[in-house]
Amino acid sequence: MWEDVYEGISELSKSEQMALFNAMKQDLFPEEPDKITTLLKSIRESRFASGLSCVHCGSTSVKRNGKYRSRQRYLCKDCGKTFNDMTNTPFSGSRYPEKWVKYVEMMVEGYTLPKIAKRLKIHISTAFYWRHKILNALCSLGFNQLQGIVESDETFFRESLKGQRTITHRKSKKRGEKDKKRGISNLKIAVVVAQDRNSNVIARKAGTGRVKAEEIDTVIGEYIHPSALLCTDTATNYKKFAKIKGLQHETVNERQKQRVKKGIFHIQHVNNFHNRLKSWMERFQGVGTHYLDNYLYWFRWLELGKNVAFEKRVEQMLISACQKSNYTTVQMLRSA
Repeated sequence: MWEDVYEGISELSKSEQMALFNAMKQDLFPEEPDKITTLLKSIRESRFASGLSCVHCGSTSVKRNGKYRSRQRYLCKDCGKTFNDMTNTPFSGSRYPEKWVKYVEMMVEGYTLPKIAKRLKIHISTAFYWRHKILNALCSLGFNQLQGIVESDETFFRESLKGQRTITHRKSKKRGEKDKKRGISNLKIAVVVAQDRNSNVIARKAGTGRVKAEEIDTVIGEYIHPSALLCTDTATNYKKFAKIKGLQHETVNERQKQRVKKGIFHIQHVNNFHNRLKSWMERFQGVGTHYLDNYLYWFRWLELGKNVAFEKRVEQMLISACQKSNYTTVQMLRSA
């Protein structure tokens, strides 16, 4: 009887009760069709904000071409190809459209792949491909230009080649095994972070070992406004980078415990970002270096929206992931 089951619930811990509640909610009350329909309308309006155009060739000579599974299809008169509102998006061709919203909710919460796969009852490889389709689409939006005082510094992650069948430049390692070299070496991946005082931030993979001025220029150079003032530590690579870009440059000597210079110049925002990034990354138990930029953009996206209501963040991620045409297939991710 259900009364006996209900009495047994009181013996569970609070976390177990919440897990049971979420499981029952997922099984008994799946995502409302009205909610998905509303989001699809928002995606269409955002994607075609400048007018309906072909997602294949960009032509505006487009006409309606019937419906398939209740979705409107369009025909391009120039290239002859058909498409719908979701063509060339991370969700194109998905067999589980009813799970889109829940999947994005779990991405906003930063769930790991095993937890997502278990909760949504999908294969873990499906969860992996969905994640990187979405992240590839988000990365294609690029970054806002940094202006005013721009702090910059690098942090380092261990090189991870998990998933690769052959490794040529070193011996393979077991999980948790320490690197042969201590400190910064070519076994560490440099991540350059730059942030202005308006909370615009860039975090991108630069190279291995000590990052060079040219590598800094490659990953953040185009996103720094020429009138910006660069604030860094005393490392010579940033001095050279500032000279290459013709930027004003202020340095903070942290080795001499100089935290703030002239009451305004410091790199504390960037260093705090490093700490939060490292803490957030720990849940994934080592991110594959090949996909590191995707995770950096993911964390940056979460940081920029951390003061936004949860439902709004889910909506923003869905719409942003579908804003531009991104043709990414499972085969492309497998061969990467």
